[in-house]
Amino acid sequence: MEIKKTFTRIIAAATITGVAAFGYTHEAHLDTTAHAATNQTEINQTAVKNINEIYNAGIKGEVPRLTKDLKFGVSTRDDVRSLFGLPPEGDKGSFDYYHAEMGHPGYEFGYDSNHVISEIRYFGTNVERQTNLGSITEINLKKQLGQPNFTKKIKNGKLIQTKYTYHAGAYDLEFIFDNTTSLNHVNLVSKS
Repeated sequence: MEIKKTFTRIIAAATITGVAAFGYTHEAHLDTTAHAATNQTEINQTAVKNINEIYNAGIKGEVPRLTKDLKFGVSTRDDVRSLFGLPPEGDKGSFDYYHAEMGHPGYEFGYDSNHVISEIRYFGTNVERQTNLGSITEINLKKQLGQPNFTKKIKNGKLIQTKYTYHAGAYDLEFIFDNTTSLNHVNLVSKS
């Protein structure tokens, strides 16, 4: 009889503990799901903001967070170097590359034969990348800007990238994706 009472108490304690543990886990799961949905909404809002910022700057022949002193088709290599100094990676022919640093996005400037800016590549930041280019996916880009004017597969070493080209006033914006969710950089070029 005493064994039966002890056994009943053990079963009751195990049941209560199991229900309490299961209930707590279940609530934590619901909170995680709600938190994930909130994070996704924030990422989508950040992506829309970033896409609009890139597009609106592109119409003016600019890229985000770049000083207004540099103008596409007007500023020269000397103008870039007087503002940024010599490129840290050295001269790359007709391009100067300035990598992203703490709080500063990365840029690469291409020049025509007269050393005038003919292309600007915007790489965004490396730290907290999800707050800029990392927030942009192929899906939210097309949702915000519609279907691109041109789409092309390009080879970059062993990597096959996808380039989505959108007309932006007198310019083109080329969004270069490594895959559907990883935007590598954005090019500002003359309208094709």
